[in-house]
Amino acid sequence: MKKLNVLLILTLLCLVNCSNDDEKNSESNDVSGTIQLSGEDTATIGTTLTVGNINLDGLATTGTTKSVTLSDENTSIIGGEVESTNFSNAFIIVASEFTFEDNTSAQKVISMTIVSNSTEFRYGCLTPSNSSGFIDCGVGLKVDKEKKEVIFQDTTVENTETGAILTMNGTVTWN
Repeated sequence: MKKLNVLLILTLLCLVNCSNDDEKNSESNDVSGTIQLSGEDTATIGTTLTVGNINLDGLATTGTTKSVTLSDENTSIIGGEVESTNFSNAFIIVASEFTFEDNTSAQKVISMTIVSNSTEFRYGCLTPSNSSGFIDCGVGLKVDKEKKEVIFQDTTVENTETGAILTMNGTVTWN
């Protein structure tokens, strides 16, 4: 239960506070990329996530400039609010990579919500894994704003309710 509460708080902070006082915060930025999923939940949520929007300003909510919020083409963050034209099928991924200057023991974090046929699935990971109970994300998560890409290479996240593991593979790029 503690693990679920931490993930919910992180997700809510990112969804509510991903604002820098601009009217529109999610940017298409010619974003492209598909994330392949494998694991037992794919029978329900599918095997791919196609990224259509990105929010590059995560410092206020995650504590690092190396954070991005990825979402499907129908979901964006406008004025700090999640806006979607299809709440029945959507996703939001907050991916963060911390450095020594961020003053935290965490190196990598993913908080992800997938909505499939109106059913919500929440996932998370934390590197290094600690007593919070989150699974380790693995070494294949890279958030590189200079290269304008996020890489998921055998990145693992855990369903916060069932413990089912998803493996993520793919590259997301933007201009």
